[in-house]
Formats: sequence, C-alpha cells, structure tokens
Amino acid sequence: MLWRWLLAACAVSCEPVAGLIGRFGDGATNVVFESRTPNFYLEAGESVHPALGTQFRGQWEGSLQVLAAGAYEFNRAVTLDGVTGAKHTLTAGMHRLVIPFVRGAGVAQLRLEWKGAGFDWEPVPRAAFFHEAVSDAAEAGRKLAAEARCGSCHSLGVPVTAVPRLEGIGSRTNANWLYAYLGKHGGADVSQRADLAAWLAGLRSVVVPKARKANEVEIGKGGELFGTMGCVFCHPSGTMGAMGSKYTLPVLTAVLLDRHRPSMMLSEGDATAIAAHLTRSTDKDFENTAPAGDMTKGLAAASALGCVGCHEQRQSLAAPRSADCRVVKTPWTAEEKESVAVFLRRPAMKSDAPVFNVRYELERQRCGACHKPGTEAPELDGAGEKLKTSWIGKVLWGKERIRHGRELRMPDYGEAEMKSLAVALAKMEGVAPGDGAAPPVFGEMVRETGIGLLGTNSKKQGMACIGCHDWGANKALGEEGPQLQNAATRLRFEWYERWMKNPARILSGTSMPNYFGSMAVERARPRMRALWAAMEWGVKGPAPDGFRVSDLAVTSEARPVAGKTAMVVRWDMPEATPAAIAVGLPGGVSYCFDAGRSQLLYAWRGGFVDMTGTLLRKTDEKRFTPTAAIVGTVFWRAGKAEGTRKFKGYRLVNGFPEFRYFVGGVEVRELLTPEGDGIRRKIVTGSDVKEEVLR
Repeated sequence: MLWRWLLAACAVSCEPVAGLIGRFGDGATNVVFESRTPNFYLEAGESVHPALGTQFRGQWEGSLQVLAAGAYEFNRAVTLDGVTGAKHTLTAGMHRLVIPFVRGAGVAQLRLEWKGAGFDWEPVPRAAFFHEAVSDAAEAGRKLAAEARCGSCHSLGVPVTAVPRLEGIGSRTNANWLYAYLGKHGGADVSQRADLAAWLAGLRSVVVPKARKANEVEIGKGGELFGTMGCVFCHPSGTMGAMGSKYTLPVLTAVLLDRHRPSMMLSEGDATAIAAHLTRSTDKDFENTAPAGDMTKGLAAASALGCVGCHEQRQSLAAPRSADCRVVKTPWTAEEKESVAVFLRRPAMKSDAPVFNVRYELERQRCGACHKPGTEAPELDGAGEKLKTSWIGKVLWGKERIRHGRELRMPDYGEAEMKSLAVALAKMEGVAPGDGAAPPVFGEMVRETGIGLLGTNSKKQGMACIGCHDWGANKALGEEGPQLQNAATRLRFEWYERWMKNPARILSGTSMPNYFGSMAVERARPRMRALWAAMEWGVKGPAPDGFRVSDLAVTSEARPVAGKTAMVVRWDMPEATPAAIAVGLPGGVSYCFDAGRSQLLYAWRGGFVDMTGTLLRKTDEKRFTPTAAIVGTVFWRAGKAEGTRKFKGYRLVNGFPEFRYFVGGVEVRELLTPEGDGIRRKIVTGSDVKEEVLR
C-alpha cells in the first residue's frame, strides 16, 4: 500500500512546528504532506495535491493552540481532543485537532473560522496551528531535485529556477572567466573546460552595450543602493565577488537594465552606479589566461553534458527512475539520493494543485527573502484574503505601489509568469480569487461624511486618520501609514470591516487604534462604511480637513480640549516614539502612552496639548516637526520599562482607552481613568489586578 511507504518515509519527533499534516486519498493514491493552514479554494479540475484526482477525502491533523480558556464555535464540525462538533469549551493550551474533508464535484472550499468571547467570526489564525515535526523524505527529495534543476530536462512537476541563457554569453564575459568558472562549476574535465570556454566565448551578440563611466561618488552610491534596495537579500555578502573579472562596467549595466529578472525598475544612473560598485571586485584566479580550446569540440561537450537542459529549460525527458544522473554529477550523499528516489517514486501528477504549489512558487521567486519580519516589506501571510486579486496583479506586473519612495524596492514581473501566483494567493486563504464581496452602493452624502471622519475637523467628527495616513499627494501629518486614497481599490471590503472592528485581532502589535471595538454595531457600522465610501471616492473627492492652512482657521484641533469623556490624539509627542498616544481626561489631567514602547510615559495636569506649532509646519521632506506641546505641568514620569514588550492595541471601556500589550509573552491590560487631580491606574495581568493613583 502507498500509505505504508509514505508513512515509512516520515520520521516523527515530538517537536511541535507550525502548520498541520494533511492525509488525503482519492481511492487509488494516498498522500501525506505539511501545510501552514488547512484553508483552500479549489476550482473544478483542481486538487489539494498534484498526485490526487479531483475527488478526494481525508483530514488535517495536528494541534490547535488556544490562548484564553472559554467557549468557541467553529463554522464546521472539527474534532478536538476526541470530541467532534462545531461548539467546544476549551482550556488555554494545546488541543489535538482533526478537520475532516470530503471533496465532491465542482468548486471546493475549506476556510476554518471561529468566534468566541470578545470576538466575532474570523479565520482561525495560522499561528494557532501546530503539528509534530515530520521529516518527509519525498519532500526532501523534491527540494534536492529542484536545487539541482532536474526539472529543466525532466518533466517532474517541480518549479525550475531560471539560469542565464547562453546566447550572446561571449559578449557578456570572456574566455578566461568562463574557463575558471567551469572548474568550480563541476561536470567537465580539464580538456572539456577549455573547449567549452572557447565555444561559449564564441557565442557573440550583435548588440554593443552603451559606453559607461563612473566616479567615486557614483561607486559609493551604488554600494548604498545595493544594500537599501534589498539586493543583499537575494545576493548576500560574499556571493557577488569577482564581478569585475566577469563583466565590464558597460556590460553589467546593460545586464541590470535589460536582462535581470525580475526587473528592479532601475534608472540608467542607478544601474550604472550599482554596476560600478560591483565591478570593483576582481579575482586573479578568474583572470588567468585560459588554455586554447576547440569550439567544435566545445559544442559537442555541451551537448554531451546536457548544458542546454538547464540553460534552455528543455523539459523533453520523462521522469528518471534513478537519482544517479548520467549527465549531471550531483554532490548528493547516499541518504540524499534515497530521498530523491522516494520523490521519483511518488505517483505521477493527476491534477493542477495551485494551493499546494504556491508555496514552492513563492520559494522559487524568493519572495520570502524580502517579505519577512524586520524589513519594510509586508508579510505575505493573509495577503490573498486582504487584497483584491486585481490589485495583487497591479503590484506584480503593473508597477503599482502603495508607498512610493521606499528604499526597499518591489520588483516588477511579467503577467504571464505571475498571474497564476496572484490567483493562488487568494486560494491558499480559502477565498475565491477576485475582488471579494461587493460593498453597498453609497450616495454622495455618505462619502462627504466619510471625508469629514478622515480629517481633523472636530465639527465633522474628524477621527484624524490623516495624522498617520497619506491622502494622495498629501502626506500624513505625523506617523507614516498606508495610503488611504486608493485603499478601496486595494482591499477586499469584508477584510476591511473585520480590520476596523478590531485591528489587533488581525495584526498583533499594530498601532492602528481600535476605534469601533467597544462601540455598538448599529453605531459603528455606518461610520466604518462612511470611511470606506470616502476612500472609494478616491481622487474624485475632496481632501480631508487638516492638510490646508485654512483648515486651522475654522476648527479647534490645534488646541483640543477634553469633554466628559477622554480625548485621544495620535501625534508626535515629546520624549516618545512616533507611535505616541496622547489622552486628555475630564478635569484637566492628561497622559502620554507610547505604543512603540508599550508603556505609559508621563502624565500632566493643567490642560491637554497644543499642536499650533506642528500642524502644517513641515521642516523636512518626511516629518512634521516639532512635536505637540504639553499644556500644563508634568507631575509623574515612568521609570525604565521591564521585559520584552509588544503592543496589541486598545479599546474604549466606558469612554476611556484600555491599552493591551504583552510583557514577556503575557498579556497585560492597562486602564487609566481620572481620579481627582490625578489618574487611577489599573493593571490586569491574568488573574492579578493592581491599582494605584498617580499624583
């Protein structure tokens, strides 16, 4: 039975890793594989795995991590700790999970959602799924076959990473470099190397690259661009040496402008500067005179060694029966060869499986090199349910960008190459490709209300969204957030509404305020939809109040005053990070909470804030300075914050912000309310409650 060799190929340990194990079969073939999420959307003719037919059944297995004990309801029956049903009462911690699925005809969809105390229906986050570590020999073999580019010659169903084509290579480099490189490349003996180098050097191009030159300033600029644009993520330190022995400045500039895939959308000046920086590096071992070779023998050697298989990607051969290739000498160990053999014995492809293959396509395109924590690039988890498929396409091959001027540069691809990826990003989240559910049709009055809410005019109930977000060419007044003018073009409406209800449920640690989390639905929904209507209006609508000097003359946002409830202002504050939150309490007591540090910084009495000196006063091209001025006298300051902290967001409790953050992985809730001429501070950590009055 196929089950047996698949299970035998998987060595199981007790280490939990992210994701779930899928066990599915179609009656003739069974497969076992890993996935970060159980969600998928399959059209007719598609399957959950390429080795399965479109009619399959099976289950996902693993563990579900629950952070808070309580009653949970799922949108389908699941088995948790041996109990099957849609409703479960769970303790905090890990629970054994099984999700059964039977595929019928037509479209198939699995999107696991849940709801519980404090939150409405939402997808179960992929961070909640775990399984025991599995060493899958077939998967290891697939990776080895992909790295060796076996799919260039053989029809294996594995993505193939492109390598340079050979036409015109003699005009791009020289015989000396080719001879030295072939020695390191392996596969050819000494005599073949000389012949191959002679043959390759004779493959000339009729196009002569434009003459270039660069000075020391441009060389320095090229080094800076190489780092800030993100080149180093795909070409780490030490991998781009001896470029000056391989290329001349004009040739490498032409390569960067015309041949580099994906396109980095470089100007001629930037390409010249980067090429000048790279060609400063040389290596004498690549410049020694190559022995004379025979071009005719070189052509014969190239054919015998199968060079064109990789460089021309001619997938003309059937899948091999052995891991021992007669042409390419792979440096595989005996164990690695056995893994490749297990992969080659895998059943042939039966169906298109975009949800299964998308992770390999992301890997082949090296998307994860930039899209990872710690970089400016957003993480790709959840992108398919957040963004319209049409917008993803505009970014991948239409040169659309949310934040122009960023140093880290998003490449530009071809539509034919990336269209399937744009569609698969939605399918892997369990949603249909496209633009999602259509929003209601809005009238002009609703759009005008939304424009008022976006701005800073308190008479229009302005929420000061433009304090953190750009509106077209108008730059945010403080912290830099995503562009709002085209947000309705980018975002799926159903995701937007879920985000506005509770941003921290989607992105833990976000500085986006939870405006509507504690607001009654009948009050919150019209406001959220008015904001959407304004963003849907886009360039056709007016700019929100707050960008023009004239806006200050008719409003009081420059010197806001708290009323019967707290007034919250997101603005640059003294001694704080750009994620500062200033809160004015009734009675003339105020405080500054720094979301960037997840810490109450200081409190003052006598007034709130004066933003006269910062509104509309731009002193450099990126920020509005100085910070808002404190009106009154500081009476309390915090000491140094202890522990590793991560901001989760805040919600309004009886009109006062309750801040939520993690300290060392433990959730903390902090509520600050007026107490005479001071502030009552209540901190809840698990079941521990501490209260004090700050005076």
